[in-house]
Amino acid sequence: MSPEHATSEPDLSIPPVDDRIGQISELVKHDHDLNEKLLPGLAHLLDDYLDPNVPVTTEDFTRRLLKVFRRSTDNTYEELLKGYSPKEQAALEAFVKGQPASEVGQDLKYTPSIAARQELGHLQKAPLVESLRHELRKVKEDIREFFGGEAKEVPMMMHGMGKTDIGILEDKAALEAYKDVTFQNWGRTVENKPCYTCVPKTTLGVQSIVKFAKAMGLGVRCSGYRHSWSPVFARKGGILISTLNLELATVIPNFTSLGIGQEPPKELNSITMLPEAEQPANGKTRLVRIGCATTNEQLREWCVRGKVVTLPLNVIMVEITLGGSNAPICHGAGRRHQTLSDLVYRIEYVDANGEARMIDHTDKEFLRAASGCFGLIGVVTHITLKFDRMSYAVMKPRKVPVVQAIPPPPGYVVPPALRPHPPLTPAQMAEAQADFEKKAANNYYAEWFWFPYSDYAWVNAWETTDDPTGAEDYPSPVSKVIQLASTLAMQILQETAALTQTQQWFPLTRTTLISRAAMINLPPYETPFGNHLETIKTWVPDALHFQRAIQNVRVRDVEVEMPLVPSKTDPSKPDWSYVQKAWWDAILHAYKYTATCPQRFPLEMRIMGDSNVLMAPQRHNTLGTCSIEILTLQTEKDRWVPYAQELLDTWMSYRDHEGKLLNTRPHWAKEWMPFTVHGRPWAEYLKEVSYQSEISEFKKVLRMIGERDGWTLEDLKKMFSNELYDGLIFDDVAPAVVVAPGRAAVVGDNKVVPTVAATEIEHAAVAK
Repeated sequence: MSPEHATSEPDLSIPPVDDRIGQISELVKHDHDLNEKLLPGLAHLLDDYLDPNVPVTTEDFTRRLLKVFRRSTDNTYEELLKGYSPKEQAALEAFVKGQPASEVGQDLKYTPSIAARQELGHLQKAPLVESLRHELRKVKEDIREFFGGEAKEVPMMMHGMGKTDIGILEDKAALEAYKDVTFQNWGRTVENKPCYTCVPKTTLGVQSIVKFAKAMGLGVRCSGYRHSWSPVFARKGGILISTLNLELATVIPNFTSLGIGQEPPKELNSITMLPEAEQPANGKTRLVRIGCATTNEQLREWCVRGKVVTLPLNVIMVEITLGGSNAPICHGAGRRHQTLSDLVYRIEYVDANGEARMIDHTDKEFLRAASGCFGLIGVVTHITLKFDRMSYAVMKPRKVPVVQAIPPPPGYVVPPALRPHPPLTPAQMAEAQADFEKKAANNYYAEWFWFPYSDYAWVNAWETTDDPTGAEDYPSPVSKVIQLASTLAMQILQETAALTQTQQWFPLTRTTLISRAAMINLPPYETPFGNHLETIKTWVPDALHFQRAIQNVRVRDVEVEMPLVPSKTDPSKPDWSYVQKAWWDAILHAYKYTATCPQRFPLEMRIMGDSNVLMAPQRHNTLGTCSIEILTLQTEKDRWVPYAQELLDTWMSYRDHEGKLLNTRPHWAKEWMPFTVHGRPWAEYLKEVSYQSEISEFKKVLRMIGERDGWTLEDLKKMFSNELYDGLIFDDVAPAVVVAPGRAAVVGDNKVVPTVAATEIEHAAVAK
């Protein structure tokens, strides 16, 4: 099924970007309400931008664009500004009023995104209720044995609809818990209501939650910033462990292990360099133990402040916890790099019996399964990762004509709007091809962005050096302000009634404006594009997290991991034409939908390595992996799935030189559940084709770990699975026991304990 208003072939009639921008200016100028009330100053800004004799810097463009919406009779600017922190609001207002970004950015600090403050803030807003101690006392004696027998009280007493004392102490403070708080993920693709949401700060707290869940017949799963799009979270009616609340999301990292004195954070977001006696003898790799609730921003700051070690790879987003990025086997870029889970040296977790366990590098078979296991082995509390010595990125981001960034494969018809004038010579195309292949094959980091219908692509490929001379913080004060301001502009452009309620603003016109604004706000900060080569030297952690405000714009996201195919002439090297084909098939797909533009955000591609992790989508990709994804804004959610499905059909149809389908697999954390592959639900295709042997091997290893530690696959399914993994991983494992109210549940080794009925719990929760 294709979206309406699609064409069978790419639309080759649309004019070049600058011509479309000129049309926007003329449209505004000829409409009094648009020019004077809704979008005052926009036509003047666009005319200046197009005039080669009028210098318009990135800072000028961004400020003037926001000023348009600040002066508008539409209130979108004011309403969206309220979602930012007071300091961010003050910075944005000062910037729009004319204060230089270099001054505004001096004291601008990272804060959780609007979405994080909204979702995590729901916990704090829930009203407090009375304790369930009275109801649970009925079964205290029977379940005491699950907590060691020495407790004076059952160590898990829940309250409903709000923060409460639940009867267990963590570091001499009550464990934080809430009842019946609606859960929604960041991408707004998952919504349910866990029975309890708990925010433990220690391993002891996690153990008590799991033991309580076992006694009560409830399952447990975790969330951090909730950035996964796929349904990986807790069951409806189960227990959700939120590794973050607003306090933990903003805590300063602990620098004590690097010799920088500071009050240590809570256990689950601690960062500790292992003692020298435990470090590898090679002197290059350094081991760092990190709590699962540690955010990428906290880890980035810890690395940069210490200037001793760095992760060699990471995701771009700083607003994600280490536990949240490791569980679904996230990755970075660069063909020499594997996944984040491949860096795991030791993993610590609480198992299905509530016992603290550990698997490390001495048991490689166990670690291959446990290092990226979606939370199915237990609640991960700490991960020890292999860090590199600190190095420095020499970034040279460029805005390149799209046909030169990644040249189209032979025979592809490039839309006229994307063709350079004058046309490129064969020698120029050969040079572009060689440059692309060199970056893709060899660079420490390599990624490409294309915003829909843009004539330029953004190329971010860089190398590292051990020489710190000239290294500076990145983003710079100016960049921080521009990134923050540009995300506000993106929000306004997709939500303002000045555009959505004006019939003249066809989807292509709006998408053109969004894409051009996004490209202007990427480094190098230049207009027009392509005339300046900027070099940025910074610490590797800063380069990996070069964009700090992207989490403020909610998006939909589909990503696949495509194996690089051996070349016919030299099987030791990739055939890069497959990568070029995937890239240009996505671009031409967008040009089939210029009437509706379901894709409003970029096409992104990263080249990376393979993986040794059992369930990694990159596993067996011996020459490397093409990680390619398409994104759109939330406003396009109704058109998104059929649009993405059609492109997936193309991507999943590629065959190698022997005629075999490529084993292209989804990024586990992105969107894949709504889609089909070769006419079958994608989950079914993964289970029976793409991961058939891996799933069998994964369960075999989990079973072996359970034999060592005293639990079964049935225990894992009951305790740590959900509806997704029930069907994908545990379909041949006995179903979880469903207990009628007030009846007994079989847990552990055939031990029978009373289970408090949900209705009894509801009656005990009396709101104040």
